[in-house]
Amino acid sequence: MDMAHEFRGPFDPSPRPAGDTPIERPVRLGVDERRIHARAYRYWAALLRGRALPTIGDMNPASARGFAPHGLLLDFSADAPHPVIRSLGAALRAECGIAEAIVSIADAPAGSLLASLPGLCRQVGANRAPISFETECVGLRGRNSLYRGVLLPLSAGEESVDFIYGVINGKERVD
Repeated sequence: MDMAHEFRGPFDPSPRPAGDTPIERPVRLGVDERRIHARAYRYWAALLRGRALPTIGDMNPASARGFAPHGLLLDFSADAPHPVIRSLGAALRAECGIAEAIVSIADAPAGSLLASLPGLCRQVGANRAPISFETECVGLRGRNSLYRGVLLPLSAGEESVDFIYGVINGKERVD
């Protein structure tokens, strides 16, 4: 978060009061990650239009283009033990080492980011509200990767959580 400072202007020669040392601007790490999730959440919130949940029909893939490579759409509407993956962005597919099409979240490689999502999805379903999260998983190269994401509930008919749209981004942890 940026700190608020008194504006003195570039040519203001007035001295600073004693003890008024300038505060260095904090380092902003992962700004793109936060922004992508904020955009996804704002997009979801705009779809609410006074309702408890947006419907899947409100979702416009063209509007989600900015975060689609990091997005996934999970379908809970079928009476299946695991959600069906309706869409999986290229960045997430590459991150999890998924070359071929997978049908269900149960088909995700063990220990992958996707394999860690069912517990979070249950929270979204139970609360009928978005959830943001941070997690750490071992990536394809055997190194820890840090992930930040948001899971957004959608409904088939405004009553139950039938779909979850997620946007997840990550980076390899540097030791």
